[in-house]
Amino acid sequence: MRISVLGVHYTLEYRKKAKDTNLAHCDGYCDFSTKTIVVKDYTAAERKEPMSMADLEAYKRKCMRHEITHAFLYESGLSINSLNLDGSWATNEEMVDWVAIQGPKLYAAWTAAKCL
Repeated sequence: MRISVLGVHYTLEYRKKAKDTNLAHCDGYCDFSTKTIVVKDYTAAERKEPMSMADLEAYKRKCMRHEITHAFLYESGLSINSLNLDGSWATNEEMVDWVAIQGPKLYAAWTAAKCL
């Protein structure tokens, strides 16, 4: 699937960990150089592992929102221009998670208020 991120086309993919070594230590990533966003697609065995989340489909959607948020911050220039010695707020995982988690709730509120 392809989406537009501020006019730049990104390819979205779900991949098995065995097919993408970048997923060995993360559940998703955004490659700004190739304009590709990848989120881990869990195998049946991974879904049965102890402590595996019960609703991995919901988790995958949250991960995709997270990586898309990284793309928006990058394409807007904020991830580069917010750098400082203590780190960048625009690349901070907590900040990006906040947007990814609260985004659907914001959208629902804006839709209900008819202010989109």
